[in-house]
Amino acid sequence: MKQTNTKFSIKATAAFTLVLALFIFSYFSFATYQPKKIVEVREVKGYKTKNESVFDLPTPRYAKGLAYDQTVSSKKYTFQTDKSPQEIQDFYKNILLDDGWRLKKEGSTDTFFTAEYRKDDYTVTIWAHYDTDTKMTFASVEMLVLE
Repeated sequence: MKQTNTKFSIKATAAFTLVLALFIFSYFSFATYQPKKIVEVREVKGYKTKNESVFDLPTPRYAKGLAYDQTVSSKKYTFQTDKSPQEIQDFYKNILLDDGWRLKKEGSTDTFFTAEYRKDDYTVTIWAHYDTDTKMTFASVEMLVLE
């Protein structure tokens, strides 16, 4: 009978050791697990709406609207974004030139950018300013109909 208890004791100890080893291994694996870092792709792209009109221009992703004004012959949208004035310039230049607009004039400094585009009887004026205090870019897009 002692031999049976000894065999049972050895089997129980072996099973307990195995379970303990699996627990330690799984805990260590969980504690040291590092998932792949997912990097967000923040390309300079816009989007198109279903009800497009000549006044509908996209805004950069993550832009926060600050002001909106629309009259019969104009539409102006002011927003803030973490993109640089250069990125705002590239964003609208790509969209407008691809759509047949022509650049009438543009100018820039280290923290400010402005451009004017023309197509038919329409003008789009874009300005963007980087504010060093808030570390944000404030931009405005104004489209108006020339008469």
